[in-house]
Amino acid sequence: MGLLDDLKKQADALKAQDTDRTESLRANAVAVDLALRRNFLYLNDLGKQLNVVQMPCPFTYKIPTLADITGLVVKDFHCDFRSKHFIDKDYYGEVHVGYRVWSDKVLTVKKGPDEMEKFRDFLWSNNIEHKGEQFRDQRKVITHEIFKVVCDFRVQGKIEGDHETGKIKIVTKNVAAFEVDLFNLTAQEFVEGAVEEFAKFFIGRPTVFPEMVKKSVLNVRPAAPPPKPKPQVQVPYTPPHARGPAAAPPPPPPEEKKGLFGSLKSLIKKDDD
Repeated sequence: MGLLDDLKKQADALKAQDTDRTESLRANAVAVDLALRRNFLYLNDLGKQLNVVQMPCPFTYKIPTLADITGLVVKDFHCDFRSKHFIDKDYYGEVHVGYRVWSDKVLTVKKGPDEMEKFRDFLWSNNIEHKGEQFRDQRKVITHEIFKVVCDFRVQGKIEGDHETGKIKIVTKNVAAFEVDLFNLTAQEFVEGAVEEFAKFFIGRPTVFPEMVKKSVLNVRPAAPPPKPKPQVQVPYTPPHARGPAAAPPPPPPEEKKGLFGSLKSLIKKDDD
């Protein structure tokens, strides 16, 4: 019975480890679910208010070779979520949020053959609505293209939870500029205050959200260890009475006189000889 008892003990220990791990994962999943749920409820309510107010957009957007774009209005704010099945139940998995910044302006710009493709790629990559008309010469060669750019830009955000690790990843696009921002927090750090600061960041209000992210345990770098002290070389001490007599310094070599006077004296000696 000794062998069977040992196997039972090992099996019970493994089951206990699996149970502990499952409970730890479930705790992370619950924390992520709570953080995402909190974000969705806040942002969804915020969007309802903004769609009524139609707040002026504080951002200034820049498109290469065009004047700065200002005077936009926030509209069509929307927010929804996606569920994720983890372990044995469904949790909040992702929150998607976005809105448009809009004006009735249409900007016109002319681009030559060397600039057309690059400019078009910039517009496409940032989901900027536009129309282009190409012009050709008598030989059917494209000489330039006229772009008409609509001032209607999409600001987007995605808040995604990692239920296994308890981490939150936030990706935003076109907030304050045509670029992508990435933030990482733990679910425990994404409390109500952090949710509100993210909302301020997302719509362009004064916020400390970027500073909060920098202070996250996921982003703080550990301090570098101090440099190791250099080993000290100890020279053994020799008492004076144990030292031998000091060697006499060698006699100095005969002084050779150089320069003009030395040369003259050497010539005089040669004449005497």
